[in-house]
Amino acid sequence: MTQADRDKVLRDLIDRRGAVPLICDREQIPAAPARGPVLLFHPRQAVITDTGNVATERTGRFAAMQVQDGFHKAQVHARSRKQPEPFTPGQVNIGREYAALFHRCESSGMKLSQIGGAGGGSGALGVSEAVLADMQRLAWLTKRIGGGVALTIRRVRPSKRAGSAASKARNVTSMRLVEDFCAHGETISAILRAHGWSDYTGNKKLLHAVLCANLNRMSGH
Repeated sequence: MTQADRDKVLRDLIDRRGAVPLICDREQIPAAPARGPVLLFHPRQAVITDTGNVATERTGRFAAMQVQDGFHKAQVHARSRKQPEPFTPGQVNIGREYAALFHRCESSGMKLSQIGGAGGGSGALGVSEAVLADMQRLAWLTKRIGGGVALTIRRVRPSKRAGSAASKARNVTSMRLVEDFCAHGETISAILRAHGWSDYTGNKKLLHAVLCANLNRMSGH
């Protein structure tokens, strides 16, 4: 196989990865290889039946797509192995709220350090006041997470750290764990590998337990 042939195979694989499923509106949804794994669902709307009850029905001709986040990926993995749900509904809700706040605040260009002396306006809620409210809520959640370390080198034997001799394990902070999993959609295994750790079961269970504890604190528990 020539280099040109290999390049063509690679391009085909990339194209297939970013292709939009046939049941979705391909005229409205562009192909995007960087989009990652998605979930398909049919949008539904609430309607009043002839008897006066509320029911839901499908709306539109096409299915919709939702990019999988860390919680989706963990749920799919657990169900494929017939394991219990990895997170409670409360943990999922607060994690997704954190992710939404994180991305809105990041796109605003403001930093958490800028909100210390800021005050709210007296008029109707405008864009700046909405951003300020998001920043204050994100700052509160960040404080709940704290500056602790989720996985520290000194507490784990060298054989359980790096997956290879070439990689050096680094501490995994609670903040990095929550941000990578909730806001960036990384799996626990990917977070471990990115920090030079082996993703063996013990490390994954430990990081999962710490993540759950952080989500509970963020919920006020």
